Amino acid sequence: MQVIEPQKVYPVIVIGSGAAGGMAAWNLTRKGVQVLLLDAGDKFDRTKFWTHVRPWEARVRLAKGDHPPQFFLDTKEQPYVTPDDRPFELIRVWGHGGKTNVWGRVSLRYSEMDFKAADRDGWEINWPISYADVAPYYDQVEQLIGVCGGTDDSDALPGSKFLQPPPRPRCGENVLKRAAASIGIPMVAGRRANMTRPTRGFPPCHYCGKCGSGCDTASFFCSADHLLPFAMQTGKLEIRSNAVVARILVDDRGLARGVQYFDRKTGQEQEVYGKVVVLGASCVDSTRILLNSKSERYPNGVGNGSDNVGRYLCEQIRIHVKGFLPDLYGQPWQNDRGIGGEHVYMPRFNHRPGHTRDYLRGWGAQFWNTGSSSDGVNHYATRLPGFGASLKKDIKRRFPAWFEFHPFGEVLPYAHNRITVDESKTDRYGVPLLKIDYRIGDNEKKMAAHMYDVVEEVCRKAGAELVVFERGVLDNNGSAIHEHSTCRMGDDPKRSVLNRFNQMHEVKNLLVVDGSAFTTASEKNPTLTILALSWRATDHLAEEIGRGNL
Repeated sequence: MQVIEPQKVYPVIVIGSGAAGGMAAWNLTRKGVQVLLLDAGDKFDRTKFWTHVRPWEARVRLAKGDHPPQFFLDTKEQPYVTPDDRPFELIRVWGHGGKTNVWGRVSLRYSEMDFKAADRDGWEINWPISYADVAPYYDQVEQLIGVCGGTDDSDALPGSKFLQPPPRPRCGENVLKRAAASIGIPMVAGRRANMTRPTRGFPPCHYCGKCGSGCDTASFFCSADHLLPFAMQTGKLEIRSNAVVARILVDDRGLARGVQYFDRKTGQEQEVYGKVVVLGASCVDSTRILLNSKSERYPNGVGNGSDNVGRYLCEQIRIHVKGFLPDLYGQPWQNDRGIGGEHVYMPRFNHRPGHTRDYLRGWGAQFWNTGSSSDGVNHYATRLPGFGASLKKDIKRRFPAWFEFHPFGEVLPYAHNRITVDESKTDRYGVPLLKIDYRIGDNEKKMAAHMYDVVEEVCRKAGAELVVFERGVLDNNGSAIHEHSTCRMGDDPKRSVLNRFNQMHEVKNLLVVDGSAFTTASEKNPTLTILALSWRATDHLAEEIGRGNL
């Protein structure tokens, strides 16, 4: 007689291992909950990162056929669709830790002004939570991952007593800071998930400045280093790599019962079953999974009776201004490598008395690449006139004086900005491709004009010589890599997808914990808030499991 073993049912299935999924797995397992984690990629080998490979060494190694780790997903493997006249630059990382392997590490708290923006200007809906609900989790996350920064506190950027010491500002950053202060705009110490002192057994940042190549000493936060190994130590976590999730499976009651996925290497279809599913595959991929999870019960995708899944996609607009600060011409070269990115930040200020605007919401600014770049002078040397010894002398004179200004502005949530799936086009597994239809509006164009006005004024006060400055030019849509809001939280199930604990209104045992849960985008980088909300949601989930409700 053949004995058929019953299919294992996991207490929780987590999809994705980046900030959202990694945090969910770490928090649930330490609370004693058994978790199966599905990741679309494999583990990146830190010993093979090119963190300390210099530019001239990289050229030689590339010529020999050597290559750094392939962090970013090739669109040939996983394409997506956009209207011909509205491109969207989608950046994805499939592999343990997701984008936290190479993220910018900017770790800014959202404020009450962000959570209750609709109360101020009437646009769309508020978050169903307040800053007070999230603040304790910000405290915990900052201590866990090692965020460095200053002691500044404001209505736009709440302060923290748990930040590690910040690195000192570079010379160029000090020049810009004084110029901004002269017109009443404060700049503060940046907040970044680079450890500046030993933390949880990890060494502090050694200021090599090459964070974008991955950190081979794990001195900045990456889920694959700082969450998953500790979850594995509990004995409660099982990881299946190269599991490309296609759909959420549901039972006859409309509850999630498991996940369909395909093996990335073999293409073989698999199903796994669980009592609860936590989706943290990043905003775009999580939304695609939900929309492809169609059934008789959910013809528009699981939990999408309100037709809100995929809508309200919002990212951020950016402009880029670059040039020289003549006050620094001829100065000795400085070791400006630092923590890879700027050491200062300009928080939102436009809502304060004395500032006028003709648009909703606001913007802040970052200053990466300011100073003596660790990558040399290639970014500006070809723009200078001259030849031979005189050109070399001019390049050296200007080297410490380079600066860059990178404002980020909030895009309003618009119902027409959305992700859908194209049934006529499928990937290598036969799963419908995602389609992104996204455009900014007049509000964002007015904001961008104000960005240029302010940046020009600050640069004039600093005596800057501008090299890159072209009014009206915006960075490509999607290039900020901060997608939000396609499964937004809210109190009204008719206008939102998730409740205040990231549970689907229509499917109580299905949670979404990545950036798609955000109600608004803000002007800030989202990862700190993703980590905090995932921790908060899985705290509530563990309590519900303990009570027998899930």
